[in-house]
Amino acid sequence: MQDLWQIKQLSRDDLTLRLLPGIGGRLWDIVYKGRPLLFKNTDLLGLDPGAAAPIDLPTKSPQFGFPLWGGEKTWVAPDISWIDGAPYPVLDSGPYEEVSCDAEHITMRSAVCPLSQIQIERQIRIGAHCTFSIQHKISNHRSESRYAGIWSVLMIDRPAVIGLITGNSEVTPVFGDPTGHIEHHRDALICKFAAQKEFKIGAGNSTGRVFLCLGDKGGAVWILCCTPEPSETDEFAHSHPFEVFNSGDYPYCEAEWHAPAKLLHPGEADSFIQEFSVWSGYRLPGSLKTSTSEQELMKCMS
Repeated sequence: MQDLWQIKQLSRDDLTLRLLPGIGGRLWDIVYKGRPLLFKNTDLLGLDPGAAAPIDLPTKSPQFGFPLWGGEKTWVAPDISWIDGAPYPVLDSGPYEEVSCDAEHITMRSAVCPLSQIQIERQIRIGAHCTFSIQHKISNHRSESRYAGIWSVLMIDRPAVIGLITGNSEVTPVFGDPTGHIEHHRDALICKFAAQKEFKIGAGNSTGRVFLCLGDKGGAVWILCCTPEPSETDEFAHSHPFEVFNSGDYPYCEAEWHAPAKLLHPGEADSFIQEFSVWSGYRLPGSLKTSTSEQELMKCMS
């Protein structure tokens, strides 16, 4: 029997990626210079997702009818297509097969979900100079077409600050009240997460680049996530390419990326790649180039 909680690791330079194939094929943690950065739900550590119904697992957030394991995962948008408001259990909590693995990458593949007939494949690859990538792939195994979008959800330990260039896009409340937690600076949006207050918003991401500042000032770790720049013809399942969520029950927030949604025909697949850079201090890695607007954004975030 597969050990569902067996951790796999990819390490290079000052970066270690911890993977959890047995629980939804997750990126379980990002560890930079020995410091873990992602939220892990201690209420659920070591539990078997298949041993009980999701609603029977321990939780401080009963308003969500699914387990909040932690880490980073691939969801399938839109959430209005979910059953009973919960991500498909086989894709979110089920074991993923290790398709290939070496010192630089691991590829994990889910079973075909019996509810959605979607299959997810995730390849996580570590690079030089504290960089890594996540490639998401969803395949439609139904005998009919299905509208779907790839949705990457990263659960981050608080305190944290998230910033991005939104362009002319408006920020849209999804639920809760973000007052006091978001700031607008010209064409940029800054979200500050320190307190437990539940809310979610959607925003534009005109450059495809999102900056994360994790931890307290002076000791913060930075992550830059780069995705393809949205085009005017792109359609997103939740209307926006980026969302943030703040938990009112646990000490975490979420950065959520959406790939353009598409009508997947029978047997058709879609993929989406994220490129990450990790560093600390106020000096950017030499390989990173930032615009004047991004430099101003980072000053406002720190």
